Amino acid sequence: MTDLASIKTRLKAKLRELTARAAEIDDDLSQPGDDDWEEQATESAADSVLVKVGDVTLDEIRQVKYAIAQLDAGTYGVCTKCSGSIAKERLAVLPYATKCVRCSRPPTATGRDGPPNSS
Repeated sequence: MTDLASIKTRLKAKLRELTARAAEIDDDLSQPGDDDWEEQATESAADSVLVKVGDVTLDEIRQVKYAIAQLDAGTYGVCTKCSGSIAKERLAVLPYATKCVRCSRPPTATGRDGPPNSS
């Protein structure tokens, strides 16, 4: 596998970035509203978007922390669903991936993960 120390460094940098983003969102949301009702409507819509972005950011923070814990535990790169290996290429793009490509696909209409086997 790739150098685990460099992956951990990359994950910690991502965690710092996400934590800063979450703090900015929290700060933006805590700003007092405008007295003008039209401006309040615009701010309300913007705040709604910020809340959703904040939720996504917090979820990403949890994923990055989990990946760091996996590194520390020696289980980094192992799919949490099937216990198979997560492809190096996937981890290079998404270093906090917890599932292999197959297991991360949404269930099909038949309820199975991923596309039906062609074999």
